[in-house]
Amino acid sequence: MPKNIQQAARYIDRVGFCLLFPIKRLPLPSLWGWLKGRPEAWGPREFSLVGTWDADSERLWDWKDELPRRRRAYYGKYFRGRGSLIALAFLPCFYCLAENYLEVLPPHDPEASGEQLYRAGKISADAYIICKQLYNDGPLPVLELRHACGFVTPRRNLRFKCALEELQRRLLIVHWGTAQETHGWESNVYELVSRAFPRAVRLAAKLSAEGARQEIAAQYRQLRPQATSVELVRVFGWSRAAAEQALSAIPETC
Repeated sequence: MPKNIQQAARYIDRVGFCLLFPIKRLPLPSLWGWLKGRPEAWGPREFSLVGTWDADSERLWDWKDELPRRRRAYYGKYFRGRGSLIALAFLPCFYCLAENYLEVLPPHDPEASGEQLYRAGKISADAYIICKQLYNDGPLPVLELRHACGFVTPRRNLRFKCALEELQRRLLIVHWGTAQETHGWESNVYELVSRAFPRAVRLAAKLSAEGARQEIAAQYRQLRPQATSVELVRVFGWSRAAAEQALSAIPETC
């Protein structure tokens, strides 16, 4: 029987965090590897999305937007700026490590969201403009969002794309379905994580960075018992000292 989106959501919950498609030399599981029954597809030496695109890939492409909209997982360009999925149980940990807790503000105050992060120098002016627009208007498809924010010239469009990636790397925005804006491909719709997953944001504010790293490291060690601190540095971008501390804090039973 073909695998479905509910099974995909349960897989993400089980692994905690994964890629949509494998990335060369990045040892993380992928939803593609699960769907294809290829657990060895962890950081393959070679992987070509063009060469492997098929009906299964089409299904994954739809699921990546539907899973967040159903509030079953986060999806955005997180790991190395590529398509990544994070289970809701681990979203507070990653959100905490991005130091986004400054953004926990009253939902009735759209002007304030993102402003503290911008004033603290944690996000760029372009990223703040996008955050503010989403708070004012709610979820928006990419073309409407770009024009609403004034990124209309080719040069400003490039800045817009960079800001979208910045916000996804900081887990501040999430894919939220698609919309048909032109006669071509459907456009991605974006929503703020603080509104899409408010509980995760509240929990993130209660975590310490050390505790968040320990939870992530413990989960990764379960997935890859042989994982070293060097590997955690490569995968999660932590310092060597932070990675070693996270590993040493894992209980022996893990």
